[in-house]
Amino acid sequence: MAFKRIALLMSKNIGYNRAIIEGIYAFSQKRKNWLFHDAAPKIESIEWLQEWQPDGVIAHLYDPRIANAVDALNVPVINTTDSLSELNYPLVDVNQMKVGEMAAEYLSGMGLRHFAYLGSDTMQYSKQRYSAFTHSLGVDVQRCAVEYMPRIADVREFKKLHDKIRDWLLKLPKPVGLFCSNDVPARDVADICLELNLNVPEDVAILGVDNDLVECRLSRPPLSSIEIPSARIGYRAAEMLDSLMNGHKLEDCFFHPDPIRIVERESTSMHAVADPELRRALTFIKDNFSTIESINDVVTSTSLGRRSLELKFRDLLEASIGEVIVKTRMEHAKKLLSDGMSQLSVSKVADACGYHSSRRFAELFKLATEQSPREYAKKYKVGTAS
Repeated sequence: MAFKRIALLMSKNIGYNRAIIEGIYAFSQKRKNWLFHDAAPKIESIEWLQEWQPDGVIAHLYDPRIANAVDALNVPVINTTDSLSELNYPLVDVNQMKVGEMAAEYLSGMGLRHFAYLGSDTMQYSKQRYSAFTHSLGVDVQRCAVEYMPRIADVREFKKLHDKIRDWLLKLPKPVGLFCSNDVPARDVADICLELNLNVPEDVAILGVDNDLVECRLSRPPLSSIEIPSARIGYRAAEMLDSLMNGHKLEDCFFHPDPIRIVERESTSMHAVADPELRRALTFIKDNFSTIESINDVVTSTSLGRRSLELKFRDLLEASIGEVIVKTRMEHAKKLLSDGMSQLSVSKVADACGYHSSRRFAELFKLATEQSPREYAKKYKVGTAS
């Protein structure tokens, strides 16, 4: 058997890359002759690869020096990050504009009126996320630039960046919804808030991207994050590389699937809502969405009448009580359907979300996502990337 040598140039300390590798591995089960070598994207890695002579490369190209050096290998390359503009390699990465839009919808839906963004001023994906976030909110969003990818190892540089973020956080109006370009800076912000005695999420509600379980769970409090279909992206990267190594021309050199959902943890919990009655109602919906029979169930969880509570929802969240219930249910449905290993039928998902009618559930799901439940589930099964 003739082996194909596949080089993986990506730092495994980044959750996104670890999930990418899962998708690559899934595809490689179709190609038993793939032999892997993985290395951090560094110049010395390229030098070694020149001797190893790979047949193809899948790389996380955020450094222009590495991007240029990879050219010398003279083999097909698939890039898995939209960090650098004007690269000629085929690109697979999440739809960055949709990430920003999702963050804006989520944070504004918490009733917040002040927003901020922490991310890179040079990385293409970060600038796109910020642009979509600002555009979707339609308000001024204060930004702080952080330039570290992956996490900075130099103590002096990290302290300088730490002090910059610290000063910026103190000046932000509170409460504020803070969207971070990734989970790494989001976790650092959470640490700085602890030092400054800023309450998370009451003063600063923090939302990251990637749903990196290491970063999100080690954070205090644990981080809410936008989950992206990383394994599916990795599968498609391997699929595209396979075509190129076999001499085929790609019909499409780009693959940009939408983000999956918000994985909510304590950094953006309902306690960030200032109004106590609204907070009580939202917490009730979150805890009981699958068993709520009517809007009156929500009303009785507060000390307000139905009209007064409806007015609070309209005024602070720009949505009705019923709309918030449906949205909460749809988010849970997306969670169940996006699990590529799940064997749940549409009727079981509907029941888990509080719908006795599968047909009614499917109608509402399509209205919310523009896809049927089955179409949505198919998108997130690894092995159906195209």
